[in-house]
Amino acid sequence: MTTDVPEGLHELEYARHILEEILGWPAKGNVEMMADCLRSIGISRRLKPVQAYLYLARAVKLAKEQGISVDRFFFMEGKYTDVRPEKPTGLQPYSPIDWNAVEREQSTPEWQAANARARATLAKLAGRTAMA
Repeated sequence: MTTDVPEGLHELEYARHILEEILGWPAKGNVEMMADCLRSIGISRRLKPVQAYLYLARAVKLAKEQGISVDRFFFMEGKYTDVRPEKPTGLQPYSPIDWNAVEREQSTPEWQAANARARATLAKLAGRTAMA
């Protein structure tokens, strides 16, 4: 998607561009529906026509990337307003705990010394909060 979008076009012109250049759909029979979507986005989000175009073009791109079906109903039902960028969760897939590895690690002198320091620090902090 290019950022060199001319400003000052009519919604029908932006709609035709989305249909023909981004979706590869025929404009005839679809251009008014797409212009209505652009107008709706512009009104609800207080956007200029060029900003509404960029919003809708981005929503179409994200929907395709996420495997969301981009068909006539996507626009007619306003599903383009629900598309959000996928955020990485940072979570790794579940893997069962290897309790033998945990036991081996906890039996090392380094782990036991770190555990003793942590417990002493926690006991000291618990004593301070109990007195306060």
